[in-house]
Amino acid sequence: MGKKIKVWCIVLGIGVLYLFWVRTTGLGIPCLFREVTGWLCPGCGITTLFVCLSRLDIQGAFQANPFLFVTAPLLVAEIICYDYMQVKKRPLPKWNQRALAAYIGALCVFGVWRNIC
Repeated sequence: MGKKIKVWCIVLGIGVLYLFWVRTTGLGIPCLFREVTGWLCPGCGITTLFVCLSRLDIQGAFQANPFLFVTAPLLVAEIICYDYMQVKKRPLPKWNQRALAAYIGALCVFGVWRNIC
């Protein structure tokens, strides 16, 4: 478990450094999908979402990516559950696997919907 915590601390640290970089320079990593197709991918707006949250701009964060804004607590809980099950060397329950599949399906539907509307 200690190794996983170290990895997540490193990931969090890199995320904070990236947030600082974007807030300071205004330069972020562009979405390759959007660059190639001109369409918004389901994850487009994540950087803007976090920048807005760091400024306590809840409305701006929601507008950047409403699906991920609303489902972020579920996603965080899922990551914690997945890591816990890995540490315990147990497979994810079938209901959890189905919930993940439904989440990914909903994320894809959101990606299509945001380009049509």
